[in-house]
Amino acid sequence: MLRATLKGMAARKARLILTSLAIVLGSAFIASALVLTSSIKATAADLNSSSYAGADVIVEPVEPETYGDRVVRDGVTPETLAAVRDAEHVEKVSTTVSWMVNAIGSDGKILAGFTATLAVNWGDESTARELREGRAPETDQEVAVSAGFAEQAGYGLGDSVTAYSLTTDKTEYEIVGIYGYPGGRDTYAGATELAFTTAEAQRLVFDGADRYSALAVTATEGTSQEELLTEIEPLLGDEADAVTWDAYIAEENAESAEAADLVGYFLLGFGLIAVFVSVFLIANTFTIVIAGRLKEIAMMRAIGAGRGQIIRSVLAEALLLGAVASVVGTALGIAAGAGLTTAVANSFLDMGETTLAVPVSAPLAALAVGIGVTVLSALVPAVRASKTPPVEAMREAVKTDKPITLLTVTGAGVTAAGGAGIALGLAEVFDADRANLVAAAVGAGAVFIGITLLTAWLSKPLVSLLGLLWSWSFAGKLGRRNASRNPRRTAVTAAALMIGVTLVTATATLLTSVKASLNAYFDDNVKAELFVSGPPTSPVPASFDPAVMDDIRALDGVATAVELYYDPATIDGTEQYVNATTDFDGIVDQFGGTVDEGSISNLQDGEIAANRSAAEQLGVGIGDTVTASFTRGTEPHEFTLVAILDDNENTDGWYVTTAYVEEFYTPKPTQALVDVADGASVEAVTADVEAVLADQPEVSVLNHDDFLAQITVFFDFAIIAIQLLLGLAMIVAVIGVINTLVLSVLERTRELGMLRAIGMTRGQTTRMVTVESVTIALFGAALGVAVGLGLGWVLQQALAETGIDVFAVPTALIAGYLGAAVLVGLLAAIAPAVRASKVNILGAIAYE
Repeated sequence: MLRATLKGMAARKARLILTSLAIVLGSAFIASALVLTSSIKATAADLNSSSYAGADVIVEPVEPETYGDRVVRDGVTPETLAAVRDAEHVEKVSTTVSWMVNAIGSDGKILAGFTATLAVNWGDESTARELREGRAPETDQEVAVSAGFAEQAGYGLGDSVTAYSLTTDKTEYEIVGIYGYPGGRDTYAGATELAFTTAEAQRLVFDGADRYSALAVTATEGTSQEELLTEIEPLLGDEADAVTWDAYIAEENAESAEAADLVGYFLLGFGLIAVFVSVFLIANTFTIVIAGRLKEIAMMRAIGAGRGQIIRSVLAEALLLGAVASVVGTALGIAAGAGLTTAVANSFLDMGETTLAVPVSAPLAALAVGIGVTVLSALVPAVRASKTPPVEAMREAVKTDKPITLLTVTGAGVTAAGGAGIALGLAEVFDADRANLVAAAVGAGAVFIGITLLTAWLSKPLVSLLGLLWSWSFAGKLGRRNASRNPRRTAVTAAALMIGVTLVTATATLLTSVKASLNAYFDDNVKAELFVSGPPTSPVPASFDPAVMDDIRALDGVATAVELYYDPATIDGTEQYVNATTDFDGIVDQFGGTVDEGSISNLQDGEIAANRSAAEQLGVGIGDTVTASFTRGTEPHEFTLVAILDDNENTDGWYVTTAYVEEFYTPKPTQALVDVADGASVEAVTADVEAVLADQPEVSVLNHDDFLAQITVFFDFAIIAIQLLLGLAMIVAVIGVINTLVLSVLERTRELGMLRAIGMTRGQTTRMVTVESVTIALFGAALGVAVGLGLGWVLQQALAETGIDVFAVPTALIAGYLGAAVLVGLLAAIAPAVRASKVNILGAIAYE
């Protein structure tokens, strides 16, 4: 039996290669995800190990518990520095001053990206810096910049760059040096740097105070890290913490690993989707192959092969196929993981040299999934083949089609149960919102599975309907009938494509609904036509001089202009967002808010206003007192609550007068709203406001559409990323269509020969197979779009209470999916159509 199995496989190399491609892709994706995750961790660990190289103990300011305090730390005092330096077993202490700043590029705009621009002191030894051009800064008006900053900002040696922090005014510096990092890197983990004298770095980071972000302490020879730590800790008091260098690096590695794991899980999820899709392809392939081998299997049964031997024969074929394909996929996945590591490390993090790490779990998981999926997919066809009676299988015509009644009934039941879950969740029959959301989500998943089971039942009417598009020709009619002839086979083939399209459509529908909800909310609630703000990707909030507001208000065509400050403060021990403005009525009006109790019009120092939910969270009402600590404040303040606003996403938060903004994290306004007067030209007012902001390059003027596009750009990125990753599932689906058609052509060799014998031309044969292919692909895509829209609607309705209250259909994307399905069908038909058109007429008629 084993020899027969091997010979049978050798005789069917082409169809097995097509099947193995799906296994290769699924295994490769899983292996590459695991290798990428481990390699990024290893590369980051190597990079982290260069931090404070040679130090034994790291001293940093105490990390406060709340977010509001954590964004700005007080720094290590010179007294602590002196005490540490005087310790008996301290050989050397190097100081670090570092925090985020804004810098303006040669194009006059703020340098903004997903990584920060840091101000550091040149003497900082936290990272190794290699001077490439020029020299180190010697005066407070000079700066050395990283090569990455010079490239991104468009500057060179001798140019001037403007930089500032949240608490300092814009200052111009001469670039006297350009430096890089070991390994030829231009940035440190993607972040760009400006290195100043220690005094100037302290002015930018600590507002001029003699403070330090960290101390790197080196022990005398013979003193261990733990011994030095024990000696230093009593000297620090309550203002600083110390850890050994090993513990510091371990913590840095843990943070890097956490980020890498998120990326790995994300990629692994898409790999498992591809594997799930490949199950349909593998099962379909074995079903068709076994159907074509029924006489061979019957003969084996007739000469004494038992049912167990038949099952073992098919499973041995699947095991061998899965093993070979999984080994190839694992090798490709490891190579792809190495390439992805280099691309990610250099493109996004500029890590320079990368470290390839292949965990044992990568080949094991890839092999286990590839082999396991293949064997399990072949199990049902194997059992089915073993049940075929020898005499029936040796007849001239064997009916290979199996009834789909059980599949249809099961699918209908699962779909109905899922629909009930959706109805219960959307009707909010449960007391907890989370329970309702879970019921709707589980119901949606059940509907998805149910529709997948119902694909065979749906294929006959839908395929026949779609086939009408090209039934005007003889070849088109035959292709349409061929596509609907075997509903089970068509369903399994189309299901692979349907799953991918469903997931993409559902995701795109939800994200499009989010964008549409934001648009509708802004149109209905936000009165202002223009917004002054900085780029949303800037790590440091962009701010502007509050003095420009008077100039904006004086412009012709401006009805109202209000500025907004914010701070992540602490109120009664809880983290809260606090806003400030000079025009409270204006900000509430422009954002479409309303005051429920009290008055916010003449808010005074020592008074505070809040939205209803924020007040209820702290259990306070009109006349009650709260205690607020602002980010840069040294002492808490007591406020009397004098007004409560209705809950409104745009006006939620706490409000105080601008007397406290010097204690805010950002002591300048970060946003302004401009209401254009009736009859005035929005374009003309925009141009005038831009002129006023000519000296404020970090912010720009945006209309409604541009402002929303800036806010929702992340959703666009998410849609593109998900589409690209789910493209793997689409590739597997294309292979499935090709495989089904090739096997179908082989199965219908006599039929094709007969058609050619009675006058069907090669061109007609090609068109017939092409119509069959396109119809199957379009059926899968259309069903996927329909199910995806349905799931997207369920998700939108379930999340309506969170503000996603508008259902929007991504029309352009759906049209693209359907167009892609037609293209998939055309591409998948090429090889089978050529094969069918070249059938030897006499040989086909004499078949068997």
